[in-house]
Amino acid sequence: MDKARPDRWIILLVLSAAAGCTQRHHAPVASSVPPPARPEVLHTGRLWLSFEGQTPDTQCVRPGKSRPLCFEKVRDALARALERGLWPSFPAVSVKDHGDELAPGDYLLWVQLGLEVRSPQDASPGWSAAARGRWQLVRDGFPVAGETVFSRSRSDFAYGRSLGIGAGEVLDAVSVRIASVLGSLPEPQPQLAIPLPPVETGKLDGAVQPERVARP
Repeated sequence: MDKARPDRWIILLVLSAAAGCTQRHHAPVASSVPPPARPEVLHTGRLWLSFEGQTPDTQCVRPGKSRPLCFEKVRDALARALERGLWPSFPAVSVKDHGDELAPGDYLLWVQLGLEVRSPQDASPGWSAAARGRWQLVRDGFPVAGETVFSRSRSDFAYGRSLGIGAGEVLDAVSVRIASVLGSLPEPQPQLAIPLPPVETGKLDGAVQPERVARP
């Protein structure tokens, strides 16, 4: 009996597992985080973002006979884009965790998005990424706004890691759309701004020398 045979089987199993891990493309989603849109309305309630169970952080697709392609860090990219676009219209924007509790007047925005890839067509030089889903804004248990969304990136990506850039484009586009809708929603509980006290000013002569602080 060949005593080295079990060792060879172990080596073959390890090599097979390693080969299986390389049979898919990994495409981290790269969001450009667009600048926030100027809101038309300032809201008084905090805004919580909810993706759990609706927008998976890793999403794998396999178009036709191509190798599987896995979009990674989807929720992180979407959260950054939404926080960037929504904070000018809300006093605080945060991703809701299991232990977070909504206070009366808080807003809850849940977003469900799935990423897709589209193969090159006659007039398209390359692959493109697409996002399809829906969102809804809720306040105190009552729906305020919502819609279905679809966006497709430019079609000039090679199949593989570079499609993460295209996925970032469509996530940014959806985030800008949501921010534009929420930024124009009326605020039923407006809060009057408290005026600040006046500031007296005078002419400053000469250069200001900073005071030296003695170190202990």
